Amino acid sequence: FTVALDTPGTDFQRQVWAALRDIPFGTTTHYQALAARINKPAAVRAVAAANGANRVSILIPCHRVIGKDGALTGYGGGLQRKAWLLAHERGERDDALPDLFAVHRSGEA
Repeated sequence: FTVALDTPGTDFQRQVWAALRDIPFGTTTHYQALAARINKPAAVRAVAAANGANRVSILIPCHRVIGKDGALTGYGGGLQRKAWLLAHERGERDDALPDLFAVHRSGEA
């Protein structure tokens, strides 16, 4: 689907966010590859900062960026939610996915 987005940010941030939208569903990349994709290979930390400044994290899929070694890295929604989103996009069975709402169901907040 296509959604028109008006996300305030710098030109650089918008460039990073556009590259994030190009990461195919069910796949991942890492910050160094993302920096290279926007022709700014030395801007890895700036790319990470722009990724973290993303305000619409499902529509601009910042959860698809992982560590170069394959490890899950920071995500504003929490690493458990990031793991769930990635597993869901890969089509893993729901019973194999972490329970995103366990804390709320158990009465803890």
